[in-house]
Amino acid sequence: MKIEELINDNHTTFSEGEKVLAKFILENKEAIYELGINELAKKSLSSKSSVLRFAQKLGFSGYTEMRNFMKWENQLAENPITQEDFGKILINNVEQTVNQMNNMDLGKICEVIEKSANVYITGTGLMQQSLAQEMQRMFLGIGKNMQIFPMDISTNIYQLVTERLAEEDLLIIFSGSGNNAALKEALSIPLLKNVKILAITGSHHNWLMNNADFGISVNVNSQSTVISNWFSSSSGFHIVIEILAYNYFEYKNKALKNK
Repeated sequence: MKIEELINDNHTTFSEGEKVLAKFILENKEAIYELGINELAKKSLSSKSSVLRFAQKLGFSGYTEMRNFMKWENQLAENPITQEDFGKILINNVEQTVNQMNNMDLGKICEVIEKSANVYITGTGLMQQSLAQEMQRMFLGIGKNMQIFPMDISTNIYQLVTERLAEEDLLIIFSGSGNNAALKEALSIPLLKNVKILAITGSHHNWLMNNADFGISVNVNSQSTVISNWFSSSSGFHIVIEILAYNYFEYKNKALKNK
């Protein structure tokens, strides 16, 4: 759906001021890409709060998301991505992630998962938290319980869990960039307690990977600024979860046979 269609669908709910703002946006689409919310408010004779409410009326979480949508819409018009092209990008990401994991010694990670007193798992964003839940579900199916670790340091459960954390525990963390400020704050206590950390991130070099005992980087290169500006694929992360689960299952079977 285009920005014009979104505005048209919601036009009847606009105040007079929002109608003026909509007209300004449509007449200055290319300029919007470079404007912050305060600049747009000033140029359109509006206010920051009015711009925010306008973006939310169109279904966006805020102005930044609306601006990124408009930028993506423009890039897509200039450089269309076909379903076939997108499929090739996903296949490439999965192949590179699988190849990288095939060259890793996953036995050591499986050993740590098995021998840790407690295994906690978490994610820095909504997608990463859903990945943590998926990994918890998959490992529970093969007999390994993993507990969700809360990232919000203001909650009582975070305080309770961090008080219980010990050097014998393992913390598995999903993160896109690995440089999240909230992540650094949340890991301050686990790092002081020398809790073992397995980082699963979307890049090789970041703060989390540098501070983790084990690291797995996921190939998320879209090879297209059009896609990377708007869409973040989780396919590579799911591949990592499934390969780890398979290797842990084989590790357990091997251990049973050697008894």
